[in-house]
Amino acid sequence: MAGVRVFTDLRCWQRAREWSKAIFRFTRDAPFNSDRRLVVQINDSSESVMANIAEGFGRGTQGEFITFLGYSIGSLNETQSHLVAAYDREYLTQEDYGRLFQEGTEIRKQIVALITSMVKPGSGVKHLRKARNWSDEVWEMYERITGQERPELYRKKSE
Repeated sequence: MAGVRVFTDLRCWQRAREWSKAIFRFTRDAPFNSDRRLVVQINDSSESVMANIAEGFGRGTQGEFITFLGYSIGSLNETQSHLVAAYDREYLTQEDYGRLFQEGTEIRKQIVALITSMVKPGSGVKHLRKARNWSDEVWEMYERITGQERPELYRKKSE
């Protein structure tokens, strides 16, 4: 989230906005537009994806932001369920349905990656730390898995 000052800077929010707009365009056309209940539900849930990202961002705490990102994923799942109904009712072609459903899946991956980046040990603004040396991490894993120390040649100079 480096460089993010407002929620509109978040890539997942930007992508959710485009997804919601794409869904809205389909709901304006016949025969989709005649199913008022589904039109309202799918537009509301797709808009809720981006709205929850924005609301969580504005809450001011990392914990609340993560909670609202979870709500956003719930709204995304709801939207994908409505897409299935639209496809089943033949309001969407298989190609359009597949493209919209897959875009939702990609947005979910972005949101999950954002959540993961905030909950990993040592992550978040208050836990900025120096990146670990990749080679040291690999050797530590080797020692942990094999139960053997790394060869003398590969030990740190400070040991």
